[in-house]
Formats: sequence, structure tokens, C-alpha cells
Amino acid sequence: MNTPLLTNTFGIEGRVALVTDSGGLASIDVAPLLAAAGATVIVADRDPEAVRALVAKITSAGGRAAAIPTDVESESSVKALFAQVEREYERFDILVNCAGVNANQPFVDTTLEQFDQVNSVNLRSTFLAMREGVRLMLAKGNGGRIVNITTMGALHPVLKDNAIYCATRSAVTMLTRSVASDYAKDRILVNLVMPGAVVGKTRFHESTLAAMQQGRKLKGPGVDTERRQPLGMGTGQDIASAVLYLVGPAGGYITGQAIILDGGFLCS
Repeated sequence: MNTPLLTNTFGIEGRVALVTDSGGLASIDVAPLLAAAGATVIVADRDPEAVRALVAKITSAGGRAAAIPTDVESESSVKALFAQVEREYERFDILVNCAGVNANQPFVDTTLEQFDQVNSVNLRSTFLAMREGVRLMLAKGNGGRIVNITTMGALHPVLKDNAIYCATRSAVTMLTRSVASDYAKDRILVNLVMPGAVVGKTRFHESTLAAMQQGRKLKGPGVDTERRQPLGMGTGQDIASAVLYLVGPAGGYITGQAIILDGGFLCS
């Protein structure tokens, strides 16, 4: 049961939130939670079917949501996305960037084309959405919240042969902190959520999820849930909960920072 204390701490009733993605990672957990907390959620992803399915899930549960298929790597597509948001909504309060892609392979085997692809999804798309998001927040004049979902691998190597992914995610860290510094006076708060190993349909195969549900430990290159992750694997709900904290009233005094969800990896 909602109480005034809970609403005043985590409620985002009346806010307009945009969640971007590039194929359905954290957005499938983030978007429904933001809607459940009272926001109108716009889901933008390059996959029209995935976008509409997520919106249908939200609306069937009583939430408010809309789908805008968008190629988050395309400047014209992202500009069109924000132009539509500006036309159709009186306000714009929250931007959550969930897009991400990996290229797990030996560094010396990585081609320039592969580097450019990973950089485009992980950094270029975040830059485009943040730039247009800040512009719209400034125009609306109500401040705003931006959360970029990256990885704790931007702080410390986790998986072998993961250099390009970590490098592009690390770039997002400084982009986040710099923009947070530049626009703090405008009450635009910009933060990071850095997950570690997260289990679920969007991050690992079904067999991995089944193994975790059966209590089995996972071991492999950089994955040792018994030794390196005292709390085991995380979930998409862990990510979504951290996002809700940052975009709601409780997160009103934090900017340019990161919430690290690593199951204890960095202290193990």
C-alpha cells in the first residue's frame, strides 16, 4: 500500500520518462517500474515489435506508456524522437539510456569496423540522447534526471577479452560527470548505474538463468560467483530499482555519481 512517505520518496507521478535501448536490455525492467511509480513512459528502441510488446505489457498492468521506434545511433532518428516528445507532451523529466553492445574477443583480433560498431552503440547513442535530452529539459525549464546504464567493467576488468566494451563504457562515465557538472545549476542531475553480472533473458542464455535458479555456481572467464560475487548474480530488477532511486525525490541530492551493482565483486 502506498503511503505519503513512500510517494514523497520514490513516487514520480506526473513525470514524463524516456527510456532508450538498442535491442532490449535493462529497458524491459526499467520502463515498467517507472510506469508503476507513476510516470508516463516513452520507450524508444530500433525494434518496433519489442517496443510495442513492452508498451503493451505496461499498459495492460495499468501504466501509461507509448512506443516510438528509434534508431538510437542515428542523429536524425534521435532528433525526430525528441521532436515528437516535445510536440506530444507538456513536460520532459527523465531520460534513461539502456543501449549497449559487447564484442567479447581478443583485443588483437578486433577490427576497426567492430570498434566503431561498439563505440556507436555504447557512446555515440548515449551522446545523442543526452544532448537532445538536455536541450529539451532546458527548454521545458523544470530540470530533469538522466541515468546512463553502463557496467562496473568501466572501473575494473571483469571478463577476459573485453577491452573495447570497457573502454567505450568508461567514456560514458566522463561524459556523464562532465554534463552533470555543466548543468547542475539547471537542476539537471546526471548519474550512472553500473551493473556487474546480471542474469536474465536479456543478458544470459536461458540455461544460465536455470542454473542460477537451481543454486549452481557459474565459473568461466571472469565469472566465479562463489569467489568473486558474494551476493551471486544480479537481476534486471536490481538495475531498475537503482534507476528509480536516482530519478525520484530520493535522488534529489546526487549528480555525477555512480551506483555500482556488482554483488560484492569489488570488495571480494
